[in-house]
Amino acid sequence: MIIFADVTVKFDRFTALPAFSLHVEEGEFFTLLGPSGCGKSTALRALAGFVDLSAGDIHVAGKKITHQPSGKREVGMVFQNYALFPSMNVRENIAFGLRVQKLSKAETDRRVHEIAERVDLSRQQLDKQVSELSGGQQQRVAIARALVLRPKVLLLDEPLSNLDAKLRRQLRIQLKELQGQFGITTLYVTHDQDEALSMSDRIAVLNQGRIEQIGTPQEIYKHSATEFVCTFIGEVNRLSPALLGTFTTAGAVGLGIDAATYVRIENIKVVRPGAPHTGFAVPATVESHAYHGMHNVYHLRTEHDRLRAVLRGHDGWQPSDGERVDIVIDPASLLQYPASAGVLAAAGAEQ
Repeated sequence: MIIFADVTVKFDRFTALPAFSLHVEEGEFFTLLGPSGCGKSTALRALAGFVDLSAGDIHVAGKKITHQPSGKREVGMVFQNYALFPSMNVRENIAFGLRVQKLSKAETDRRVHEIAERVDLSRQQLDKQVSELSGGQQQRVAIARALVLRPKVLLLDEPLSNLDAKLRRQLRIQLKELQGQFGITTLYVTHDQDEALSMSDRIAVLNQGRIEQIGTPQEIYKHSATEFVCTFIGEVNRLSPALLGTFTTAGAVGLGIDAATYVRIENIKVVRPGAPHTGFAVPATVESHAYHGMHNVYHLRTEHDRLRAVLRGHDGWQPSDGERVDIVIDPASLLQYPASAGVLAAAGAEQ
């Protein structure tokens, strides 16, 4: 459906996207995920026609659109700040693109009411000013304005980043449901890993303009292909060679002692000393813990490492600060990467 073929985008001497290639399937909710400055918004804007390519081509639905004006690409875009017109009411905002296309008033009104109903905007809200709406309602207006043009592709550039955490969680669900209802191919840009994991059919993780990994949320999280992906997605502990050595001494096989080795915090089990377990146990002391409602995050000190682990509130036993415990790790849950991998990734895991 969407193909980036060796797309390069340069701004003066800076290369934002070097030979970027990507294939998005029809009907997918596909997310570009990465830190600020990694090139994800540049890729989105290149597809929309807002930035020129230095090399490569972009195809949508089998047609090359590389040199087409943005208005003829059949692409709808929702911006981070929604870019709604404050001088127009909701109805006029949604109808703006249709009027540019010179549709009749009757057809414009029909399509505005149709799309408003589908995104759960009432007729009363259509006559309100944008400033009278909540953040979530403004987002629906921006989506309606994009979808009323019946684009082949919907582009969303960090559309939830200006909302509070509770509203973001609510709108993730609504946005995904809307996309499913319309069945429209959607390319979503975010730096928020929770958004990406909870909403996407597939994810591309970007780093400095290059794709580190493409996969389903489960593949990205459980089988991170690179050290960067491993440390960017979720929370991890980096294990020292000394701690790995205790595992090999205890009989673990296939571990690279000198490899950069990580374990996600939920894959460390905390048990009473000497309790039955499956995996390899290491004695530790609870240094501190932080309460998060449904779970606690424990900071633990072993002979060799300081580690973090999660205990759910319904797990029953919750150790106290200063208490001696065993931590249990299954070697199958470890993620290992070549020792020469970047120092920045390791630093990110320690934050």
